[in-house]
Amino acid sequence: MADFLGVKPSKVQDIETGKQRINEDFLILVSEKCSIDVGYLITGQHRSETMVSEPNAAQAPSKKEEDLVYIPQFDIELSAGTGAYPADHPLAIASLPFSSNWLLKKGLQAHNLKLLRVMGDSMEPLLKDKDMVMIDTSRVKPTEAMPFAVRLDGDLLVKGIQRQGDGSLILVSRNKAYNDLIINSKQPPEDFAIIGAVVWHAHSWI
Repeated sequence: MADFLGVKPSKVQDIETGKQRINEDFLILVSEKCSIDVGYLITGQHRSETMVSEPNAAQAPSKKEEDLVYIPQFDIELSAGTGAYPADHPLAIASLPFSSNWLLKKGLQAHNLKLLRVMGDSMEPLLKDKDMVMIDTSRVKPTEAMPFAVRLDGDLLVKGIQRQGDGSLILVSRNKAYNDLIINSKQPPEDFAIIGAVVWHAHSWI
């Protein structure tokens, strides 16, 4: 495989043993060499296949391609902890299909949506490590009804948000082992922004 891809054998061995994470560069390389869609490498699904995005979708008839909307997935993670990843990343590594009718019923518009992974346990039991979340970037007004993706000092975090009477914001973790973060309205951090609300999530047991 290393010879075929033109990489060092140690790189393949590190990925195989879990020592190194599969990144977007490696996925793109495999995609180009094998003429395989990157989305298929990520999900195991061809673009014509349907992702389960509605309750009891397994019993529903298969959806036509024209009834599907593809939402981009980005190779960045929302830290449910103290933060670890940069806020900006130019590359969408895949796109996953959702029912256009389901999006319409939820009042969601595809161009506002992004799929990201959760990293860490500060939002458990609501959101778990490696959960997939859908972010609606049009919803940036703080509300306690849902979690939000926020950028703070170059990190991406997923937190609950509570607005205080003086205009300050408290970034709240569901896991009480983590301290809440206070955003002072009078002296806010230079690099702080609400990216969007978490409007959907999926959990894998493996």
